[in-house]
Amino acid sequence: MVDAERLIQEFMELVQVDSESGAERQLADLLKVRLVSLGLEVFEDNAGNFVEVGRGTGNLIATLPGNGGKGPLLLLSAHMDTVKPGKGVRPRREKGVISSAGDTILGSDDKAGIAAILECLRVVKEEQMAHGGIQVVFTVAEEIGLVGAKNLD
Repeated sequence: MVDAERLIQEFMELVQVDSESGAERQLADLLKVRLVSLGLEVFEDNAGNFVEVGRGTGNLIATLPGNGGKGPLLLLSAHMDTVKPGKGVRPRREKGVISSAGDTILGSDDKAGIAAILECLRVVKEEQMAHGGIQVVFTVAEEIGLVGAKNLD
């Protein structure tokens, strides 16, 4: 079952990681650790080598092998970058509403998607749900023209 409080805490942590387009390295490294801890095999492609993307952060492609469940491989995807101003985000949670402190964006596009994917993976593992395999793709530079997706290796 989805743990709503865990999901919210994950989101609150993720929005505080700077990841404006072209500067996704810190978030990519954090996500690699989280994905590996959930039992996924993680690969970073070379999309970060393209001039438009910059700074050498590639797309993350992670796979959780099937565990005997029937069905096709399931793909979950979100992007790691945010628009500006997205550095130094300080989220606030008041009366069930999460917002930024006001001087930056919140970054919920697409860190809400990333948090939901991580929670989905946790629930699948905790509940030992049968599945035919799950692949996760976290792309870079979506906000500046789907550059990571266009260069997915």
